[in-house]
Amino acid sequence: MEESQAAMPGIRESFGLVQGILLRLEVVVLLSALILAALVLYGSAHRRSSDKVLRGAMWMAYSLSYVVVSYAVGIIQDGPFRAEAFALWAAALLLIQASAYAAPVHSRRDVDQRKRLLLQHVLQTGLVLWLILNATGRNASYRAAIWAFWALNVLKTAAKIVEMIKVSRPDTSVKVVAEYMDVEEALASDQRPDPVTMQGYKYIFHGEDTMVPVSHGGGGLARQDTLAQNAGRSVVTIDQVYKWIDRQPYSEVEKDRARDFCLAFALFKLLKRRFYGYVPAEAGSQKARDLVLTGLIHEDATGPDAAFRVVEAELAFLYDFLYTRTIVLVGAKTYICIAVAVAGITMWTAFFGALGPGYHRLLIGVRNLDRSVTVLIVVITAGLEVFQAVAGFSSNWRYIKTLYRCVRDDRPWSRRWRGHHLWWNESITPPETKYWEDKVGEYVLLERFHHHPWNLLSWLTLYLVEPRRQGQKRGRRKPLPPEVKRAVLLSLKRCRCQPTNGIAALRSHGLQTRLSWACKFPKITDQILVWHVVTTRCDWASDRPGRSDTLATVGGEHRLIATKLSNYCAYLVAFVPEMLPDPSYNAEQIFDTAVQQARDHLGDCRTERSILARLEEMEANELAHPEGMESCGVHERASRTTVIERAALLGGQLRAAVRTDARRWQVLAEFWTELVLFLAPSDNVDIHAEMLGAGGEFMTQLWALLAHAGVLDRPAGHVSATMG
Repeated sequence: MEESQAAMPGIRESFGLVQGILLRLEVVVLLSALILAALVLYGSAHRRSSDKVLRGAMWMAYSLSYVVVSYAVGIIQDGPFRAEAFALWAAALLLIQASAYAAPVHSRRDVDQRKRLLLQHVLQTGLVLWLILNATGRNASYRAAIWAFWALNVLKTAAKIVEMIKVSRPDTSVKVVAEYMDVEEALASDQRPDPVTMQGYKYIFHGEDTMVPVSHGGGGLARQDTLAQNAGRSVVTIDQVYKWIDRQPYSEVEKDRARDFCLAFALFKLLKRRFYGYVPAEAGSQKARDLVLTGLIHEDATGPDAAFRVVEAELAFLYDFLYTRTIVLVGAKTYICIAVAVAGITMWTAFFGALGPGYHRLLIGVRNLDRSVTVLIVVITAGLEVFQAVAGFSSNWRYIKTLYRCVRDDRPWSRRWRGHHLWWNESITPPETKYWEDKVGEYVLLERFHHHPWNLLSWLTLYLVEPRRQGQKRGRRKPLPPEVKRAVLLSLKRCRCQPTNGIAALRSHGLQTRLSWACKFPKITDQILVWHVVTTRCDWASDRPGRSDTLATVGGEHRLIATKLSNYCAYLVAFVPEMLPDPSYNAEQIFDTAVQQARDHLGDCRTERSILARLEEMEANELAHPEGMESCGVHERASRTTVIERAALLGGQLRAAVRTDARRWQVLAEFWTELVLFLAPSDNVDIHAEMLGAGGEFMTQLWALLAHAGVLDRPAGHVSATMG
């Protein structure tokens, strides 16, 4: 009797320990489900966010989810938890984790990290199978849900493995498209190119995977004949797609959007060549130039923003190709069956397994808490599966695949079943998913040069996080107004896809003789910063008290365009110099020097008014020199001055040459729209791929647009010459 009483405290302690472990397990399971659900919803939204905090939180949650799920499975494995309810929790978490694998990737490093996490997930799948086989209980609802969740997880994991294998293999379709485009103009020589109807444009839309790459041997005619034979019935070209869309009984707005979306997919295949080192055969051709100037920049039923709408959709395809490769698709019927089956099993499990007579209450733990956890877990799992099934119908890849089959088989888009239209393909309008933020980064040198970064995070991580440099303070990205986009497109039409570094804008206003010196710096980064300071000064001066409302509002659109593009180009100098023509190391040096020069000249100025006053003093000092207003001597003097002194001199000359605010803003707006186009062509495809994962950049859209116009390099005659 005394021995049994002595053993009672040990039993109570063991009982309390098990209760504590069970409560911890229930909390961990719910926490894991919520984290994974957030990742699934974030991944299914098809949004590419530039918010570093959000992207960091999502990646941290993604990495943490594997740790938390492993922890939960470990508790179930090591503890006295052999009931079917615990195996059901593990199987549900495993399925949600397989779905969360589709969360957006933000850099190429993330892709390599996911390969390791995928291997870990495969190991967890085997471990959960062991838990299922050793589970005890006779709840038929639980048992059905366990095997359904585990089997569906295996299918999703297998799909991800197939995608990984496809990523690791060379993409032969790129070589096929490159060889085809070498002879495309010859194949379409019997038709006069019309970029509005796409007549004469034999760009491949889809089906190139059925073609075979041509060997290097053989002449041009032999290659042309071989490719023409390869391009059989399975290969659909963009002109065929346009003709098929024209025959469909839909409104012009719907058909116009469908044309733009299909053209985006065809152009995506052409843009892929740049990432594999191919030089586009259509570079410099008038046919490619007309495609952009007439085919993309138009005023049809959907308005003047078609060019950027096409490019944004094209870059969404490119992002999927580079980062996710979510192209292992199942049919619509399969999506419906999966969603219906999971929803049915969930209802059966919830109402008959957890809430019905088949439920057996645990003898330990909080009363009915395990029942609540089970219901919540299965409901979250089913809800996510249904959500993903619905999201699958709005996939851009599924839309392209369906339309390709319609064009190939020459059948209508809207199909009938027993006399009724099927609801998921009743409209030909493509998915209206917002892929990218209409926002750009901005930086104002005259506001940020005072900034002294603490770099505490860099120090705590032993400089794994790159430290910020002096004056390098990043602000929030701001919306890019449609007026700015349209102004850039008009500038592209005006220059006929031959942008200059702003000299054409000065020439058109008769300012080339006096101001051309400010377009001939050794580095383009110098020119950006000088004109940026001038634009900022004009912007601040326009807001001075005492100015009439008429002057303050005249040329408001031009002012918006000039300031937005000026601040964006300065942002590229400060944070993304790899997108600019100068080597990034030189651009960083110039920026650091400009920050120090601004501190030297404006260090004691704390307000906009004091900075403007100091710039006016510097302007007066510069103009006091005999060569201050003479173009013949200003080159030599500018080479010996700082960025701030050059900007003060240029601002004075601009104000003296252009007396009215409205015309001055017009000059600056035209200058910046030309310059931003001049900066866009680049061979550095890696930085554009990297920025796609970080939310995208406006410069990448311009880069793609100019590439399709055949502009791969900057005009040699307009590159900034060395001073002196």
